[in-house]
Amino acid sequence: MIETARQRGVECLAITDHDEIAGALEARAIGGVRIIVGEEISSTDGHVIGLFLEERVPPRLPLEETAQLIRGQGGLVLAPHPRALLCPQSLPAPALERLLPWLDAVEICNAQNPLWSENAWTRDFARRHGVTPYVGDDTHLRGYLAACFQVLPPFDGPQAFLAALQRAELHAGRFGLGYVAAMGFETVWRRVFQRPLPGLGANAPTARRAQAGEPGPPPRCTGSKAACGQADCD
Repeated sequence: MIETARQRGVECLAITDHDEIAGALEARAIGGVRIIVGEEISSTDGHVIGLFLEERVPPRLPLEETAQLIRGQGGLVLAPHPRALLCPQSLPAPALERLLPWLDAVEICNAQNPLWSENAWTRDFARRHGVTPYVGDDTHLRGYLAACFQVLPPFDGPQAFLAALQRAELHAGRFGLGYVAAMGFETVWRRVFQRPLPGLGANAPTARRAQAGEPGPPPRCTGSKAACGQADCD
């Protein structure tokens, strides 16, 4: 991920593996680009992202408790791909409304999502409720990055990041057919063999857990996410 970011001129990555932060912490230690440690958490209502974390937030907790644990670390609460028909773990509209007291930002474009009509709904939701919008790659495969990105002014820490995001220049896009085909193949492989396809998926923490005989996330959870920011992000 870091190598791909440097090749593409991306200066900052938010790494949000499913229900895990080990990979993000490792990436931050490697350096080379700025890393925001995050986690895409599987609450009982659907996926929620926490950014600027230092401790893993356990999955399968109620939505409100998940948000409170993120805030308890001084982190930011984001709603990725809400109400997405093709992702059963997406937050439905009623749950998104319940999350509003803690919600810092909502994703208005997801590079994996082919149903662009859903983006219009989330843009309207952000506008109606005064929630900061952002765009996200949600990339699960090696070599794919910055289909969606934002250019932010400099920031230092979560609140400064949120203020910068409110002034950001958002660039919405989506991955092409090559990504869709590779992702489909990876998904079928996981469902048949219950493990990631070697060399295609980006989730090193999952691979290490499998080698150690430890339980990993559910088979559909397929790896690292990335969104980019900061000045001169390209």
